[in-house]
Amino acid sequence: MIDRRREIGYPVQCGELLPATKEMYSIFPRGANLEELFDLDDSILAGSCSTVELISPGGRVYSSDFMSHSLDRRVFDKHLVSLAVEHGARVENGVSLTSIRDGVANTTIGEVKAKVIIGADGPNSLVARQAGLQRPSARYPAITCSAEGRFGDAVKMFFGSVAPGGYAWIIPKTSGANIGLGLNSRIHREQPSVVLRRFVDNLGCRVTDIALGFVPMSGPVASTVHGNVMLVGDAAGHTMASNGGGIPTAMIAGRLAGRVAREHVANGAPLSTYEEEWRRVMLKPLRRSLRTRRFADLFFPNDLMLGLAMGILGNRGLDRAIRCKRLFL
Repeated sequence: MIDRRREIGYPVQCGELLPATKEMYSIFPRGANLEELFDLDDSILAGSCSTVELISPGGRVYSSDFMSHSLDRRVFDKHLVSLAVEHGARVENGVSLTSIRDGVANTTIGEVKAKVIIGADGPNSLVARQAGLQRPSARYPAITCSAEGRFGDAVKMFFGSVAPGGYAWIIPKTSGANIGLGLNSRIHREQPSVVLRRFVDNLGCRVTDIALGFVPMSGPVASTVHGNVMLVGDAAGHTMASNGGGIPTAMIAGRLAGRVAREHVANGAPLSTYEEEWRRVMLKPLRRSLRTRRFADLFFPNDLMLGLAMGILGNRGLDRAIRCKRLFL
């Protein structure tokens, strides 16, 4: 495994929210043995919440029962890497991919000849481009920070001009919170850092560790396998477009990719099995989530219309949106 960062998991470019295992079964009912992925040691968790509150542009609060955990993402990523190393992986930090030719990865430390290359390098994936695979077409800027203080026991999502085309969030932790927002840059041209500063100033809290990233919001790419290359996570567009969540889908897809890669190396199983499996488990919920995001795009440019739409959906409809269900039965 190569990672261009000097330190695994830092800077944190993530909201750090992880749905509880029972919620993951609700979103992805075809998932199997999700406990293996989502039942985590307390040392990795930074807090838990049982409620999500969605706040309309006019300040109306819609509440949904939704169990979730706040991760210490810096610790979580290191934990995953340590598990890989324990099982024989070699990890190189501060190393970047430069190109892929004839199935060989060229890196800043030389050629890496691999039977399988897995691109887990985000929505701007160089692996995808080098392999001739499509990258997510819609990539929303998202900016996060760490805040000091106490922020209650509910995840809060703020909609409207506070974060045009997306939403702002407060994800409480046992100590402090992850605060951030995502924007649709086609609707709003202002710098994300300026929008975040305005939001934080209204909260009256001190923040550190500001980090900017991009979230794929156009649904899964057309193909995630080509030659000896597979794409997972944000590189594959495996993000829930209605809420921006990407940790669970990356973990589900990552496990599937790892199993298929193992079978390919050991027994010559086709890598296309990976595409078949992730589609079986995740495609329907991800498509529903994308339809919800496209529906919301009709109302996002106007706070009044967005507030009316949220009122029509009500608690039940907004709860279904969070869980990647159809908005209307």
